[in-house]
Amino acid sequence: MALGRRNRRNQFVPPKLQLTSMMDMFTIILIFLLFSFSDKPETMTLEKNLELPVSDAKLDYNDNIKLVLSRDSLYLGDVRIAGIQDGKIEGLNPSKLEESVLYKELMAYHKEKKNDDPKADKEVSILFLCDKRLSFKTVNSIIKTAGMAGYPNFQFGVLKK
Repeated sequence: MALGRRNRRNQFVPPKLQLTSMMDMFTIILIFLLFSFSDKPETMTLEKNLELPVSDAKLDYNDNIKLVLSRDSLYLGDVRIAGIQDGKIEGLNPSKLEESVLYKELMAYHKEKKNDDPKADKEVSILFLCDKRLSFKTVNSIIKTAGMAGYPNFQFGVLKK
């Protein structure tokens, strides 16, 4: 009889799985992921003399470099880099785009990013906010200059319909 009791004590009893704790953990992870991947509308301050075109496009943008072309100024990020007089950008000669301030600033930004992470070959796009009243010639010179500086990908900022 004593022998039978000893066998019962040494038998392996698998532990019971605590599902309540696991469900709590997965619920917290799910809520975190839902909030981190939700649409976050970007709020930008625009110049008072900047009129953006209207569109019903719903494509998200990558806000890597912000380039703003208003009726009287050209901004790279929040820094004013050139003025505009009669549709012509100061310091931008169409036959010598490599000598412009915009080209030099974009090249400096490109070198800075390469120095920060030499392995990063991520394609950087430019978020281009352009006044709709400007001529194509003015806008085209900016696009050509940025393309020559190594930024051929543009996303144009528009207002919702």
